[in-house]
Amino acid sequence: MNKRLISLSAAIALLPAIASAQFSEATDIDDLALIYIGSQNRPAWTKEKLRPYVVHTYADGTQSWMFDGFLFMDYMMYDETTGMMVGLGEDNVDPSRRVHWERLMDVQFGQDNCQGLTALDELIGELIPVLGEPGHKHKVVFNIPVPHKPSQIWGSIDGQSVNISNADDKIKVMKWYADEFIKRWNEAGFKNIELDGVYWTKESFFEDYWSSVIPDTNKYFHTLGLKVYWIPYLKARGWDHWKEWGMDVAYIQPGYYFTTDRPYSRLTDAVNDAWEYDMALEMEFEGINYGYNTGTKQSYTYIPENSGLYGHHPEFYNRFVTYIDFFEEEAVFDFMPIAYYNGRQAIYDFSMSKNAKDQEVINRLALIMNKRHVETGWDTAPRTAGIADVVLSDVEIAYPVDGGIYIADEAGDDVTVVAADGRTVFSRNSANSATRLQYGLTIPCQSGVYIVKCGPRTVKVAVK
Repeated sequence: MNKRLISLSAAIALLPAIASAQFSEATDIDDLALIYIGSQNRPAWTKEKLRPYVVHTYADGTQSWMFDGFLFMDYMMYDETTGMMVGLGEDNVDPSRRVHWERLMDVQFGQDNCQGLTALDELIGELIPVLGEPGHKHKVVFNIPVPHKPSQIWGSIDGQSVNISNADDKIKVMKWYADEFIKRWNEAGFKNIELDGVYWTKESFFEDYWSSVIPDTNKYFHTLGLKVYWIPYLKARGWDHWKEWGMDVAYIQPGYYFTTDRPYSRLTDAVNDAWEYDMALEMEFEGINYGYNTGTKQSYTYIPENSGLYGHHPEFYNRFVTYIDFFEEEAVFDFMPIAYYNGRQAIYDFSMSKNAKDQEVINRLALIMNKRHVETGWDTAPRTAGIADVVLSDVEIAYPVDGGIYIADEAGDDVTVVAADGRTVFSRNSANSATRLQYGLTIPCQSGVYIVKCGPRTVKVAVK
């Protein structure tokens, strides 16, 4: 369908009741966070780690709900007996077995250590009295392990040995996993999260037999009341067959972020394909501990915390910002559901970063997401009561002047000015400033409420 026609029809549909419109008829998840959980090398997804995914806190204490959907997934894990990786749908590694699939559920439910789904449910319950009831419960999508490599060692079901070298048994084990997951979900008795769907872990399907295996399996998922989600990479094998295969929601991975030699055209191709085939899009970025090298190979490199998330790799910071700019320019934020690949734990990393640029970009994204949630009626505008909770300085380090804020020289050299909506207006750090602050400093500002941070001290300033 033509993009202009989609935009016009969507705009007309919004007129009668803008607060109840969804971005897709297939799903009411606006913003889906990818949470990699299962393998032994993943973060411990505690309530503390999940908090910035559930609620965003701006510099002035204002808060709003963050993601309304969570995809709990992993595509491989370690086999402790062999020390080798086994696959759950992707990568050319050894095939997995039933014991690995069961451990994937154990880790994702997290009932023994209050992590994973258990932590998510409890955290949301603690935040509802603060943020209010959202428009619907936070939705959860779980990944289905996909037996993509021939194997006769998967295990057995009801005493019968399974041979996943044949199509029927591939379907059989995926049905078993969905049944077992729903059984555990019902037994868990979660109060604040809702099981919404299942995700195909494999991102492309080269073998011909998948054209029958996928529809048959999806029909079964639908009988369980599950929506079917998929996130193929750009031009993946079968990407344009998603509807005939019985997928309900499909996002395209542009793949632009990961290496510096990937052209901007990957973004334009992805959005054009999404408009043409009624698909959604994935946004991609990494966090503080891992980023991609600036070469052409996808290899990880450590980024020191004190440098900021992208202190050593500004190109990747720019690529993340480019995604946001592009999604705004192409109306993706206005009309599409979005999935967010964020590496290991990028949202958490951004929340912990002391770097002003990191805070600026994550605040920008949070404001965009909140606007989307307000439009669909899932959330309200950010709660502004937090401004009164700012701990103020006992020294007058900043005060309003005509058209701006004056920073006294007693403030020191580390100065950050943040607007009430979380935007960084000014930042000066002694580590990257050639001269010391002398005789004060006037920062031009529009009227509004600002938070001025000077080292450990903070002051609230109202500019008229």
